[in-house]
Amino acid sequence: MRNKSDLKNKMMKKATAKTPSANVNPETQFYENKTILVFLFLLITFIAYLPSLSADFIPTWDDNIYITDNPLIRSLSLTNLKSIFTSNIGGSYVPLPLLTFAVEYNFWGLNPLPYHITNLLLHLLGTFLVFQILCKLRIKTSFAAVAALLYGIHPMGVESVAWATERKDVLYTAFYFGSILLYLNYIQSEAKKKLLLLFSIGLFVLSLLSKIQAVSLPLVLISIDFYFERHWRFKLALEKVSYFLLSLLFGIGGVILLKNAGALNVNEMFTIAERSFFGTYALSAYLLKFFVPITLSAMHPYPVSSGNTLPLLYYLSPLCIILTGFIVYRTYSKTRAIVFGTVFFLISIVFMLQVFGAGQGFLADRFTKVPYLGLVYIVGWSLEQFHTKFKTRMPVIWLVFGIYSLVLITSTYNRCKVWKNGETLWTDVIGKYPGKDARPYGCRGLYYKEQNENDKALADMDISLALDKSDFELTIMRGNIYFEKGLDDLAYSDYIHVEKLKVENPLALGNLGAIYIRRNQYDSAIYYLSKSIHLDSSLAIAYANRAVAYGKLGKTIESIEDFKHYLIFNPNDELVYSSIGIAYQSLGQYQESIEWVGKAISLKPEYGNYYYIRSQIYNKMGRRDLALTDGVKARDLGISISPGYLESLK
Repeated sequence: MRNKSDLKNKMMKKATAKTPSANVNPETQFYENKTILVFLFLLITFIAYLPSLSADFIPTWDDNIYITDNPLIRSLSLTNLKSIFTSNIGGSYVPLPLLTFAVEYNFWGLNPLPYHITNLLLHLLGTFLVFQILCKLRIKTSFAAVAALLYGIHPMGVESVAWATERKDVLYTAFYFGSILLYLNYIQSEAKKKLLLLFSIGLFVLSLLSKIQAVSLPLVLISIDFYFERHWRFKLALEKVSYFLLSLLFGIGGVILLKNAGALNVNEMFTIAERSFFGTYALSAYLLKFFVPITLSAMHPYPVSSGNTLPLLYYLSPLCIILTGFIVYRTYSKTRAIVFGTVFFLISIVFMLQVFGAGQGFLADRFTKVPYLGLVYIVGWSLEQFHTKFKTRMPVIWLVFGIYSLVLITSTYNRCKVWKNGETLWTDVIGKYPGKDARPYGCRGLYYKEQNENDKALADMDISLALDKSDFELTIMRGNIYFEKGLDDLAYSDYIHVEKLKVENPLALGNLGAIYIRRNQYDSAIYYLSKSIHLDSSLAIAYANRAVAYGKLGKTIESIEDFKHYLIFNPNDELVYSSIGIAYQSLGQYQESIEWVGKAISLKPEYGNYYYIRSQIYNKMGRRDLALTDGVKARDLGISISPGYLESLK
């Protein structure tokens, strides 16, 4: 039985627990209030990325194959959903991003705003998860919030958010971080451990279905075990089996897809030694850009072609990595924190260093989306340690960090503007790497072509093709512009160059046929137009042009058949109906001629020339009354007709 003294002490403890201590600093309470801190760093991140919401799609940088021209996202039917999960796009298996695009298209079509809103929300979610993970990694709340802010506002993350196609990045990152958070809960919790592990594996699967780069997660989990000093035993190996099997399965599948798509050709372009220097240089650049984010670009071209001497910095980059590794190693005797953050960064970026190359560049800002979690952890941990040892100096540290944050926010805000459209994006790349690579000029040229600024388009295409004469697609595009401008000789030169590259494009062949018609070389015209139709039987203009060529050679029946085939695709083209009528007239088949010209008149009754044509046909048939009626009608509609012709019909 408890005495009165025990009860009194218990009541005093409860009262003490409920009543805030008089010694508690309100300022400290503010700094440790998670709700306020989360709201602040998410709000600041949102403001930094605000210009991304006004960005357009970038069809010249994959938005066409993933969104604007992608038939897979046009419907949420079962057939399309099956195709989304059984198809690859450009050598990548990314069904979940495609599914989100399909949902957005179903509600908003090709309005870019909802797509960019989703990307930004996913980035905010990822930033929030970084905060939660850092707290689980024993970083004090206020310092975890500062580190999460650094992650959220960092300019290297802009590419993943402002580029609609990189939904892949922000989506896989959110699932990746979610899986890590659940794993941390699993190793720190005593209840529902199996369920937490199962959900962590589930989020890992979703991350893999968003982007193949998620394959690094099992190794990251081992680094977490190292951080928490979990002694290696069979249980730890067993809990990772599912992660590693999934990683292996998706990794092998991803390599096969990349190989089939030709994305691994860079391994044949550069030697293993050259690619190794590319890898160490990229790793050094990612480390440097974390602290000083300079020379950000949507595209970082290879510095030289294979066999040429690389710039000196590439050869020195291994020394930078070795020195950094030595410094990190020296900290191990005092703390595991810096080693853990560095290993996290290294593990999650190693598969993107392009030593075994895949794609057009060896360096990409977006590759740091997950790896920078390791580095912001080091920043958060370091600030906390400094606060513990040198508390009086913290105002200076916070002032420096505040200024640094403002610089990052400004950089991110302005960087988002670069992704406004194809012109701003590729102009930025060209400014960073003038004359270094053909693609930025070609892509900006294509943007100008879409905007009907053909002179600007031709200027960029000329530079691009001077740097890369093998780009047959751009050569065809330039030829098409020349063709539309009536510059037949220049168009002809481009089309013949493409033919020498053994590339057969139906539109280019069709235009080449049209040029031969203008040159009165009708046999050659028919040859190329026939090849065009063979490649694409739906190219209506090729039928119409071949009909003209047949007509010039006196092959009237063939001409009529091609004109009729053209009308299958363009049933309201009154000029072709009239042309068929004239062709029948030349064959002496006047009744058929009258019927076809009559169809032209029904489609365009205000055009007097058709009445004049029919008047002449009626005259040849001996139907002078009808010929006179049509002749008068043609005259009244402004057609110049000889008075003698009308008099002869009376």
